[in-house]
Amino acid sequence: MKKGINIGLLGFGTVASSFYHIFNERKKEINSFLSVPVNIKKIFARGGSHPVPENIKKFLVKNPDEILEDKEIDIIIELIGGISSAKEFINRAIDSGKSVITANKALLAEHGEEIFRKCIDKKTHIGFEAAVGGGIPILRAIKNGLVGDNIRSIYSIINGTSNFILSKMAKDGGKFEEVLKKAQEKGYAEADPSLDINGTDSAHKLVILGRLAFSTSLSTKDVIIEGIEDINQLDIGFAKELGYAVKLLGILKNEDSKIEIRVHPTLIPSSCLLSKIDGVFNAFLVNAEYAGPLSLTGYGAGGNPTAGAIMGDLMEIASKIINNDNHHDFIISKNIDKLKVKIKKEIISKYYLRFSVMDRPGVLAKISGILGENSISISSMIQKGRKVEGSVSIVIMTHEAGEEELFRSIALCDRLNVVSAKTTVLRIEDNI
Repeated sequence: MKKGINIGLLGFGTVASSFYHIFNERKKEINSFLSVPVNIKKIFARGGSHPVPENIKKFLVKNPDEILEDKEIDIIIELIGGISSAKEFINRAIDSGKSVITANKALLAEHGEEIFRKCIDKKTHIGFEAAVGGGIPILRAIKNGLVGDNIRSIYSIINGTSNFILSKMAKDGGKFEEVLKKAQEKGYAEADPSLDINGTDSAHKLVILGRLAFSTSLSTKDVIIEGIEDINQLDIGFAKELGYAVKLLGILKNEDSKIEIRVHPTLIPSSCLLSKIDGVFNAFLVNAEYAGPLSLTGYGAGGNPTAGAIMGDLMEIASKIINNDNHHDFIISKNIDKLKVKIKKEIISKYYLRFSVMDRPGVLAKISGILGENSISISSMIQKGRKVEGSVSIVIMTHEAGEEELFRSIALCDRLNVVSAKTTVLRIEDNI
């Protein structure tokens, strides 16, 4: 049995500084729970990181090698971000027999399976709860609480920046660009917010979540990704009038051993829990065969929530090291069967369609005729006489239809000389 656990911290930004504070605040309880002392031994802070307080300067090292090559360090906490350097550091740590904790969702989405297998081969551990959902223990719930269940679907709001923007647009109005600027001023959006608003950040998290939920191999290339850049007040207003909210939704489904993994703006009923998740909050609705519907909500990002998730991983991994426990609570084996993933044309959904058209007789007949010829059945329709930039809007809600047929018909409609702009297409999820 080990007599103590030593930690090396790579990076000292917002999350790392929050972790350091929480760790020291809870150190007495940590040592009591684990029955051995746990210490932060060394910290590598890159230039431009969070300001380093005087009381930690004694732990600072100038080179990450001083942490990676220190045989007395048992756990590396990687919080430097990016992919290339982080991957190198994590692989070196595992090769030297150290366990790792990371919040690096992009790295795990792109290289997670390789890293997980290395951990199994080297009999080390990896904690990554903080990579998905901030302080919400969704991965732990799946790895531990639902490991014997059959997860059928997960609907999620997993990007706080996009959720803040859409929530603000729905409540206070304003153009997308204006609300994005407000999000940046409040620190909810990065100076370059592209990964958040184009859906890539959510896709990274879905890949990690899907691997655990369905015990299968997944990559970012499997994800259908659409962002919120083109959402405007017209669509939000029409959605509200129809009894829906617009959310950037991350969707995982396992139907007949075929996976749906997609992230896109979605109309969801105003009565649904997810429609009420506002601001930077995240949420997960899990549908399991035996446990039934489960929901988790909370802060999806931020220093303290993310550091709290890291603390949970630290306690779990330290306990395993102390007790010489080599069990891994994620299922990524060398011989894993990759479930088939549905491509875009295989998706079946209901759709919201907003056409911008010239205010002339017979326009609706032309559009509905094209939809009917392509087996697209209309559920309801709104036609507004008010002109926007010289055009009027026709909003059509469809019954379930195939993506291939739907987008083929939209392409034909957009060629009509009475259609003045590209048609807006949003998917609808009624049965969450």
